[in-house]
Amino acid sequence: MILYYLVVPVLLAISYLPSRVLYAIAEIVAWFLEHVVHYRKKVIQDNLQQSFPEKTETERQKIASQSYRHLGYRIVETIKCFTISAKEVQHRVQITNPEMISDCYAANRHVVLMVGHIASWEYGGYKASLFYPYKTCAVVSLVSNKYFNNLIQKSRGKFGMHLIMQRDSKEFFAMQPKQLTMSILISDQSPSNLKTACWTNFMHRQTAFFTGAERYARLQNCVVIYPKIVQTEVGKYQAELIKITDSPNDLPEFGVTKKYVEILEEHIRQHPADWLWSHKRWKHKKPQS
Repeated sequence: MILYYLVVPVLLAISYLPSRVLYAIAEIVAWFLEHVVHYRKKVIQDNLQQSFPEKTETERQKIASQSYRHLGYRIVETIKCFTISAKEVQHRVQITNPEMISDCYAANRHVVLMVGHIASWEYGGYKASLFYPYKTCAVVSLVSNKYFNNLIQKSRGKFGMHLIMQRDSKEFFAMQPKQLTMSILISDQSPSNLKTACWTNFMHRQTAFFTGAERYARLQNCVVIYPKIVQTEVGKYQAELIKITDSPNDLPEFGVTKKYVEILEEHIRQHPADWLWSHKRWKHKKPQS
């Protein structure tokens, strides 16, 4: 608790700084993580080696350095989220084809957004909260410190997003929604329950994926969309909405998830430095059948 009351005022003060100052701080943070702390250096190197065997060591090292910058940007943007305004979110994230969501709403369809840890997913979530007439929901994980958890969740929900703790998601998704919902699920994390996971080839390796988004899409017959977010300049992003399917129950088991994985991998290969390579994404091995 003492740490919380010491740190939070500093974070809030930083969040009010102009963006040009924040991104300058991000560059310093990135340099410190790469050259002083060597943050998860071995994990990053191994992930890049396995995912891009066709690239030279110099090319992989360049991606690694750029990925530290990406991590620095995500850190300062997370801090900025404490005080960011709706106007600034609208300014920083543009959607190229918003009519896709508008058409879903007009057709009385629920929507699932399957998101990845690539580019600015936090700003993207805020944009979704503001832009559409849907009730926006997001499945989130608890932060270990309950005080920081409450602060972060309050920040994420300040524009009306309904937050569902991962531990409560099964109960929530079993309910029949009373209004049209757009549910956001970050789907590229490593699942803890391998029994219900979808195993598929991803970045040259057999990889386990959560199936919660697919199961919910089938239950509510949702339109499933991948928001392809790319950075257009420092602190500004553009999202292209890519439809995964509007008929999830017409696909075979894991068909939705596998389509998501294909789109995610193509996105990563186009913008490799924008994914979190510091994740221990491949810590699980596929069980022998």
